[in-house]
Amino acid sequence: MNLLVPRAVTSNTFNATLRSANPRASFRDYPALLAARCTQASLQSHKHSRHQQQHYRQQRDIRLSLSHPAVTFSTATPKQNKEEEGAMAAPAPADTTNLIESAKRAACRQAVADHFNSSFTYVGIGSGSTVAYVVEAIGELGPAVTGKMKFVPTGSGSTALIRHAGLSVLQVPDLLLEVGFHPETTDHQPIDIYFDGADEVDAELNCIKGGGACHFQEKLVSRLSKRFICVADSRKKTDRLLSNWAYIPVEVSPMGAEYVRRELLRIGSVDPKIRTSGPTFIRTITDNHNHIIDAPFPNPLLLNSEADKVDPAKGIWTPEALLARIKGIFGVLEVGIFSGLNGPQVAQRSTDVEGVKPVKAYFGRPDGQVETLG
Repeated sequence: MNLLVPRAVTSNTFNATLRSANPRASFRDYPALLAARCTQASLQSHKHSRHQQQHYRQQRDIRLSLSHPAVTFSTATPKQNKEEEGAMAAPAPADTTNLIESAKRAACRQAVADHFNSSFTYVGIGSGSTVAYVVEAIGELGPAVTGKMKFVPTGSGSTALIRHAGLSVLQVPDLLLEVGFHPETTDHQPIDIYFDGADEVDAELNCIKGGGACHFQEKLVSRLSKRFICVADSRKKTDRLLSNWAYIPVEVSPMGAEYVRRELLRIGSVDPKIRTSGPTFIRTITDNHNHIIDAPFPNPLLLNSEADKVDPAKGIWTPEALLARIKGIFGVLEVGIFSGLNGPQVAQRSTDVEGVKPVKAYFGRPDGQVETLG
């Protein structure tokens, strides 16, 4: 994960509270302490522009915030009254941020308790900010449990998390060399389990990922994993994708970025933009040395079970239909829609089928409870 990458759009109040600790924390509020240890010096010069954040809010008429003084997660839209908007304009209390982090930690600890097994050999660790608490929970088990395990990261950021916890790092190319290639085997998922977050999760466990510009690596690790467990706070749960999250992240070749952007306009994206970082609008560079296009669409996505209602001319898509359409654009490496089959389903089918959807999602709530889906 590239820790210099900006996150999605939230209200200015929430951004202002978290930017002091980490500029990537505009939506997924990366744990400040861990970020400070890893990247404090470099992050100060790469804050995401307020202008671009305001643009996405205007395009989707969405304003995500934590209302004040209430300490519950909420969404605010332009339809809400002025009293509510005035409340959102007030500085967010420190307790609100603590509640979010407590919710994320609770979700991660429950997920680890339910799914982590001492018999595992390879464990995938994603790039989502919430995953820091997964690594924390696993690290607390001690070398007696984790000493023989190897942890497969999805980017430079998760590599740092694993090393900081004293766990053994194994990059994907080294993993594949270590397990070897055996054409006759039916097991093409050497990673026992994969933990990661998401920017948004719908009722069918389809996800949007890529706010941290690591969705190519995340899909690669997910394809190699027997099970993907998603961890998040309850703000990420929604009935339909693109209900709250503003755009689809698309990783593209730098040379083809403008071409892809124009093709996204042709299929109905509303002013897709090449992602930039910092006050000088430097284009964001992924771990793969590519660019990211953030592509808003005018309507929330349908569920895949509603495929009969797809109408591209009217901007009506399912996750699978939109994923396939964007992937078909020349110059696109990967799309931040995780949809289709999950790991266990792929294990029962042909090896060329993509299996990147989580089998279960854990959502931490501000009241301290954890709800699950799947």
